Amino acid sequence: MKKKVLIMLFMVIAASSYAQNVTKNNFPKNMKGARMNLKMDFSDALICGMSEEEFSNYEKDWEEDKPTIVRNFRSGANVGIGKSYKIGDYRDAKYTIVIKVNTITDDGYIICDADIIDSSGNVYFTVEELTGGKEPPFMIGTKLARMKIWATVTGKKLGSILKSELPNK
Repeated sequence: MKKKVLIMLFMVIAASSYAQNVTKNNFPKNMKGARMNLKMDFSDALICGMSEEEFSNYEKDWEEDKPTIVRNFRSGANVGIGKSYKIGDYRDAKYTIVIKVNTITDDGYIICDADIIDSSGNVYFTVEELTGGKEPPFMIGTKLARMKIWATVTGKKLGSILKSELPNK
C-alpha cells in the first residue's frame, strides 16, 4: 500500500503545474535566511462539499489527522524552498505564512491562498489559488490519506514559488 501511495505522490508531483496567481511581492531585503511560522486556517474551507464542522462530524478522524496535514504541508514547503529559509512552528518568528484553505475536493486536492505577514500584520507576499498541480481524475486511498498527499505537494509548490520570489542576496 505504501508503495502505491508513493507512486501516486510521484505522479502528482510530475503532473503539469497549475498557474498560481502571485498578487503581491514586497519582501524586505533583510529577510534573507528568516525563519517563518506557518499557520493553516481551515475555518472557511469547503471540505468535500461541507464546512469544516460538517466534515468533522462526517469524518471522525479529521481533528486527529488535521495536524498531520499541516505538518505535511510544512514539510513540502521546506523541501520546495530549499535551505535559505526555514518554515516551521516558530511562534516567535518575525514572519508568518498564513495559509487560508479555500477548498479540499473529494480527492484531497487543496486550493488555498497564502500570505506572508510580519508580526505587525503587514502583508509582504500573497499568492492566490495555490494548488499543487493539476487535479488527477482519481486517486487511491481514503479522503484523509489523499489530503495528506496533496498537502505535501501543495506545500512543495508554495516552497518553490517562495524560493523564486524571496530575496536571495
